[in-house]
Amino acid sequence: MRPLVTHQVDNGGMGRATSNRILALIVIAALVLSTVSALVSALREDVKLSANTPEGVVQLYLTAIIAGKNDQAASYFASDSTCDAADIDRAYVSDTLRVNLVSTSIDGSSAYVKIDANTGASGPFDDGYTESHTYRLTQESGKWLIEGIPWPLWDCGTADK
Repeated sequence: MRPLVTHQVDNGGMGRATSNRILALIVIAALVLSTVSALVSALREDVKLSANTPEGVVQLYLTAIIAGKNDQAASYFASDSTCDAADIDRAYVSDTLRVNLVSTSIDGSSAYVKIDANTGASGPFDDGYTESHTYRLTQESGKWLIEGIPWPLWDCGTADK
């Protein structure tokens, strides 16, 4: 049998199969690029900042917390801090935590270090959850120390010790 009506579309010589192949190649290229980007990001070595700088002290503080060295982390608190290692013991830190330095400002013997804490990322397309925190530091005896109640703590000195 012959069709009663035929309909031909002039697509400039490009068939449906060719369009699908091009689309598949674009999708594959995007997947490869995103995988390579995720690998490079994951394998990138952390920068070690100087312990004589406010941002270096914040890095040491957070590194100690992540490593479970809460006494060491508490050593970065200013002398008048109400926080101690027992407060850090109660804090929650995600296994997927990644911290990025955003900015540092120094004004005499005071400094502010802003970080972004990214948690919950489990794959190359999952950004997780990012929250910003600012640490306030002061100089005591030539060393930068953390004041106030620094993240990941939410309160200090309130539990029976």
